Amino acid sequence: MEFWNTQILPRLTSVEVIEWFTFGVNILVYIFSRTIASHYGVIQDEARMKSRLRILHGFNLVVFITFIFSVAIQSDRFPAEQISQSGLTLLCAYLILHFAEVKLLARYGTASIVMGFTRRVETSTSRTLELLAYFIILVGSVVVLVNIWGLKDSLQTTGVLGFLALLVFITKDYWMRDFLSGILLISSERLGRGDVIAIPAENLLGIVLEIRARQTHVRDLVHGHDIMLPNACLLTNRVDLYKRNPGGPFKDYVDFKIGYGASVETVRNFLQAVHKQASETGEGMDVKEDALIALKENEDHAARWRLMYVLNNPHRMLAVRDAVNLAAYELQEEFGLNISTPTTHLVESRGGNSASTSSSVASTKSPDKS
Repeated sequence: MEFWNTQILPRLTSVEVIEWFTFGVNILVYIFSRTIASHYGVIQDEARMKSRLRILHGFNLVVFITFIFSVAIQSDRFPAEQISQSGLTLLCAYLILHFAEVKLLARYGTASIVMGFTRRVETSTSRTLELLAYFIILVGSVVVLVNIWGLKDSLQTTGVLGFLALLVFITKDYWMRDFLSGILLISSERLGRGDVIAIPAENLLGIVLEIRARQTHVRDLVHGHDIMLPNACLLTNRVDLYKRNPGGPFKDYVDFKIGYGASVETVRNFLQAVHKQASETGEGMDVKEDALIALKENEDHAARWRLMYVLNNPHRMLAVRDAVNLAAYELQEEFGLNISTPTTHLVESRGGNSASTSSSVASTKSPDKS
């Protein structure tokens, strides 16, 4: 009891009011942190909610440690009041930013269903307002911190603002291009969450999960893993969008190379049977639409035939291609065809001349990565 009266109690009574206020706000935020973060989970996803919760707890820990230092260190040189005010400012700025993002997404965002999960995603309006809110809150926080630490004269005499401007200019190549690309991608409203895209330069076929400030998250349809692409990559490279458009439904195709020994009627019947069987066994193909069959090219050793069909779900693109190839493999004997890969044989004569002959066989290929 004597230790409490002589050591602890005097230190607690010497703590400034602002420090007690900051400590109280910190306790309230910690108690209701899960409730605060859960609002973001309802709008977007639980993983992001847990990330927000960890950040809130990080702020709580920093403010609590600062309060302990202010109680333990009794010195005029220790800026306990300034540190408490700074912690309170950063904590309030983060909470305001968090609630602003939640409200803007709820008000101006749009609902999107990706692989069975409903999420609220940004629109051009919500993203623009978010950036405006970020800027206002950032500028306000900097102004408050400058006044707390009394740096107004220092900023004028030491050129800190000039140093910060130089730092931003030097690092702009690392973040500005992708940041501006993200704004352009969202504002164009041509690419959004749930869209199936192909980037030939990156050998990628996947589903857009989210467009963030600097990176776009894409789930690879082949391997099923997530890929993080710089936003500038989507603007500087060719991007194929597999989605419905005003020109009509989305179509896909598989090419077959069939030897010249087969008649046109046999090939057409074969491809129609392949389309029928694939539509019955696989999901994603529009069974109401008839297949389009065309001879695309007469090559050296085989004719390239194309079976085109309509997809009602681009997410199932690779599964439908697999179903078409499997149906072709199972039906080849029934129609007297062979869908093995064509081979070329080199025959050299005694005079040193060479000639090529090919077997009358066939192959299949898909237009994109599979």
